[in-house]
Amino acid sequence: MSNLLLYCRRFCLISSSRPFNSGDSVSVSKFLTHKLRFLLRRRTLCSVSEGGETEEVAKDKRPWLKSFTVSYLVNSCGLSLESAKSKSRFVKLSSSERPDSVLTLLKNSGFTNEQIIRVVNSFPSILIVNPEVVLLPKLMFFRSIGLSRSDTAKLISNCPTTLSLSLTNRLIPCYDSLMSILGEQENVLKCLRRGYWIFTLDTAKYLATRLSLCRDLGVRDQSIKRLVQNGPLVFFCSERKFNEVLNRVRDFGFDPKKMYFVHAMLVFFHVSEFAVEHKFGLYKQFGWSTDDCVAALMRFPNCVKISDEKITGTMDYLINNVGLPPGAIAMQPFLLGLSLEKRIKPRNVVISELLSKGFVKKEDLNYFQILKIKDCVFVDKYVRKFQQVSALQPCP
Repeated sequence: MSNLLLYCRRFCLISSSRPFNSGDSVSVSKFLTHKLRFLLRRRTLCSVSEGGETEEVAKDKRPWLKSFTVSYLVNSCGLSLESAKSKSRFVKLSSSERPDSVLTLLKNSGFTNEQIIRVVNSFPSILIVNPEVVLLPKLMFFRSIGLSRSDTAKLISNCPTTLSLSLTNRLIPCYDSLMSILGEQENVLKCLRRGYWIFTLDTAKYLATRLSLCRDLGVRDQSIKRLVQNGPLVFFCSERKFNEVLNRVRDFGFDPKKMYFVHAMLVFFHVSEFAVEHKFGLYKQFGWSTDDCVAALMRFPNCVKISDEKITGTMDYLINNVGLPPGAIAMQPFLLGLSLEKRIKPRNVVISELLSKGFVKKEDLNYFQILKIKDCVFVDKYVRKFQQVSALQPCP
């Protein structure tokens, strides 16, 4: 305040050298107000700096705190030094008592070292929460709904912020909403294993809008249930993406009342229109027409999700080695989903041997059925039956 008085004296000395007029009072007032604000602001900054109350200054005055945090993240949590330095901005540890108890709980709950590293990297503030009050009830909840220790650890390590969610306001309501559509606990668990991030969503809101939309189109509840259970990534995607996939499937001609409608949604979510045209181009190289391509897609949507190498290898073998017409394959496109090396080739070798020895007649064989039946049925019908009269060995 002494500086303010000095400014006042100086101003008075200057003003005394000339006659006083009515405007001087206003000038004095403006001058003093300006200087007072300036000095008070300067004094505040100085006092904050000297008192060490700001966050930056507090950090500077406690370098040991950051050093301990980084050291703990590296030595106890397994983070790299670079990562530890980065994460130390979000969590400050003054002792090891609380974080030790958190790590102990995670280890005792079945988390591997790699999973713990992933959790701490994504959610470092977990180290300062009360494990008994905040973490344990949530871990117990996951076990209570049927998730194993390994499933729980996998779910949380893939989406660590799940542990920051409210048990009563988010986790339990989310599970209940899934049960309302899926009906059985095992179905909910299948959904959660495919969509570990689901708890971070407002599932009740998603279900309400998506169920209404699908039902209005004529999609049956059983099909919707299959979509939620097997394709949570599709069902709980953004509104724009969901509508895009839904419209593509409708435009292609799939019947909403049939299960293939949902199968097509699961495929089209991952396969773009350009990719579909590219796959059609590959099939056309082996004699398919556009109608054949569409017919195959309607019967087996995954035919446009198969790799180029598998399409080329399977089509070439079925046409040139087995002798199947291209159009016939389009009518039975499930063949394209079978393993060429483990199913198609071994069975074709057995059937060829039986034909060469005269044990079976070609006109009596249904090649599509031969490839479709289970291994045990194939062995009984085409291997063991002729084993005593031929040199054939059971198909592995």
